[in-house]
Amino acid sequence: MQVLDKKSRLRKTIINFAWPIILTNLFSTLMLTVNMIMVGRLGPAAVAGVGLGSQVVMISFAVMMAISAGTIALVARYTGAKEPEMANRTLKQSLLLGIILSIPLTIIGWFMGAQFLALFGSEPDVLELGSIYVKFTFIGTTFQFIEFLSAAALRGSGDMKTPLMVGILNNVVNILVGYVLIFGYLGFPAMGVKGAAIGNVISFMIGAVAYLYILLHGRHKLKLRRNHVFFDGSIMRKIMKIGTPAATEQVLIQTGFLVYTFIIVYFGTVELAAHQIGMRIQSLAFMPGMGFSMAATALVGQYLGAKKPRTAEKSAIESAKLSAIVMSVVGIVLFLLATPIAKLFISDPDTIKYTTLWIRMLAFSMPAVGIFFTLAGGLRGAGDTRWPLYASTFGIYAIRLPIAAFMGIYLGWGIFGAWLAFVLEYYARSVIILWRFKSGAWKTIKV
Repeated sequence: MQVLDKKSRLRKTIINFAWPIILTNLFSTLMLTVNMIMVGRLGPAAVAGVGLGSQVVMISFAVMMAISAGTIALVARYTGAKEPEMANRTLKQSLLLGIILSIPLTIIGWFMGAQFLALFGSEPDVLELGSIYVKFTFIGTTFQFIEFLSAAALRGSGDMKTPLMVGILNNVVNILVGYVLIFGYLGFPAMGVKGAAIGNVISFMIGAVAYLYILLHGRHKLKLRRNHVFFDGSIMRKIMKIGTPAATEQVLIQTGFLVYTFIIVYFGTVELAAHQIGMRIQSLAFMPGMGFSMAATALVGQYLGAKKPRTAEKSAIESAKLSAIVMSVVGIVLFLLATPIAKLFISDPDTIKYTTLWIRMLAFSMPAVGIFFTLAGGLRGAGDTRWPLYASTFGIYAIRLPIAAFMGIYLGWGIFGAWLAFVLEYYARSVIILWRFKSGAWKTIKV
């Protein structure tokens, strides 16, 4: 009975950590999804262009993930060890590092984003619209970094609700501004794809200002202290030491995604548009898994900081079980409602047909996605950021890309073969990460 009570309390703690993250990520992805629905009214070329542009923009995500992974692991450890001042110092150095690194990314995105996009070799109208989206979205990189890293630090400290509140504000602003600028209301000209990008930038700016105000003036576990050392190289090095494998993982993932998109482009604009719509739906479907992943990251880090490795292990295992169950339910819903969901995004019959196929194939990957995300999150909370890198690299480069090219192009299975490779990849990833977690080697990692 006592064991059941402990398990029940642990599950309650996990759910309390996970649900605000799930809702935060859901709102964030919903923002992008609503934008895609609005852009979808402009036609398949606009959808494909924004989709390709989003993948170029995601290059900056690798840098954010590096700082974020180090930040959340250190803040969680310091919180668990009852060292609030070190947690506050980590917050400040994380934000400073993010601002420094975001500046060259902004410059590169503005001046070279179109060249990166041209590598896809898609149709001219798709490239033109995608280039506009890339150029203007990169303006908001610094604000996006501040917002992303502030949320990561607060989650590491156990505060899951503040990022939820800021996320709601962010999304309301983005949808309203995007609607006005895309279609031209309230005296503004109809900007189309450019309006969607500017809406993103304004929402990032509002979110960044909100976080800075909260961290300077709010009553939270974390605070930005003016009296701390402005530049602390030792903390920055710790952040990057933990985060560099996560950044490498994201670089390899995003590079793999770009190569994967080259394969998708081979099949035509309609298939590419369906794929980009499917990726928006995928982002929404992945939200529960991401929520449990971040809960596992924070809990494992805090319990290890408190010298409770056994409880850290249990928290990750229970998080993975809950994640697999919830993601399986999501998969069932996706499979049953695939066509109505596709029709929300676009009215073109051929695009709807292919989008429905993609959604149903995505549904089969959901249990594996839940297990991989959550156990990888637990390893990151322990500072073991290398094995998620290994699993992701193997999954993309040994499974997804060669199988997509072989089945989709060589065997002539078309887009079905390319998408099937995605499903197989996540099952391979989940097996690798489960093996690493079971080994227990992550319990002894020093941060």
